[in-house]
Amino acid sequence: MVGKLRRRIEANCLAHGLLYPWWVPVVGFAGQVVIVVIALALRDALWAPQPVTLTLLLVLVAPFVQIGLSRWLPWPLDALGAVVASTWLMWLPPDSGGSVLIDAAPALLAFATAETTARDGLRPGAVMAGLSFALIGFANAGPGVVAAPVHFLDIVLGFVIGAMLLYQMRALAAERRARERAWEQATAAERNRIAREIHDLVAHSLSVTLLHITGARHALRDVGESEADAADAVDEVDAALADAERVGRRAMADIRRTVSAIADGPEPRQSLPSAGDIAALVDELDAAGLDVEYAESGDASALPDAAGLGLYRIAQESLANVAKHAPGNVARVRLSFARGGARLTVSNPLAGVAPRRPGDDVGSGLAGMHARAEQLGATLTAGPVGEDWVVDVRLGSAFRGVELPCGRTIGTPAAATGAAT
Repeated sequence: MVGKLRRRIEANCLAHGLLYPWWVPVVGFAGQVVIVVIALALRDALWAPQPVTLTLLLVLVAPFVQIGLSRWLPWPLDALGAVVASTWLMWLPPDSGGSVLIDAAPALLAFATAETTARDGLRPGAVMAGLSFALIGFANAGPGVVAAPVHFLDIVLGFVIGAMLLYQMRALAAERRARERAWEQATAAERNRIAREIHDLVAHSLSVTLLHITGARHALRDVGESEADAADAVDEVDAALADAERVGRRAMADIRRTVSAIADGPEPRQSLPSAGDIAALVDELDAAGLDVEYAESGDASALPDAAGLGLYRIAQESLANVAKHAPGNVARVRLSFARGGARLTVSNPLAGVAPRRPGDDVGSGLAGMHARAEQLGATLTAGPVGEDWVVDVRLGSAFRGVELPCGRTIGTPAAATGAAT
């Protein structure tokens, strides 16, 4: 029962955009009760069977009923109990022979003003404050209110305190929403990073495996009639399938290592490929049957590890796309290093490129390459240049503003992204 009531109170606070703990409304309810009890005691009516004691019931019942509701009452209904009770009490002066220096009854209006402002906003709070001024003034003109100027100040103070609480809660709510958005963005970025890593590993390994299987299939199809030709074909098929098995096992190990690094912490740097491993990547694809021309110049040692890994993944994805869409074409890879920067170009003729089949994952590889380039502060373009498809990555000032073969200039990352397809 208590737990359910607590959750309901917290839900009502959140519905009003307030991050109050559950006990704050409870303390507010108790504060109203204490004020009314003091006001009744000053009038010697706390235990007397007088109608004025009904005000205690009114102030007790109204908040109690509201605090248990699934939705709080609108502020006019919520303030009604405090308005009626305080007016009734102020109309009956304290029975203490003039020795009372200050009355507690008008303080109920100050309390209600602070509560209305903090819960419902400045406009309702201002209306409640104005109504409180009018009630105190009306009572002061009639039977009189002890220390009326002090109670006018109490109303102002209640409004100010309510406004401070309101702005504090709104600021906390805005900060909470900002943290939630930041967490969602960080989660999405991490999810995309994991997807890129797995995509690059799987796409590359499958491309190489398919090249080996295609080679084995061609060897079986082109086998000669002699026993020697058949034996050679069997050896060739066996070698191709063994290579495919080796690539598959290595891909599984890479995936396990990547998943383990994601789950347990950063992967050791020595296990990560870099730009210096692109030559080995080319050799692997060339051995699998993809015709690759490779040229490298400059010193890769000055390139940061993160940049080297990014270039390797981009080269891996680019060559996987060639193996997937144009396995019979020649792929050309050019890698240059200078002054801590690098330029990677992967191209292949557009002639003979296989058309996309229904269900092909269109554009995800290019999106991943663009994301990697953006993380490195590099520029990347991918698209047709003359009769070739060209992926061009430039990292560092040494390769900024270099003309493409078609005459276009690569400038800022934003410009490159806009030109990419």
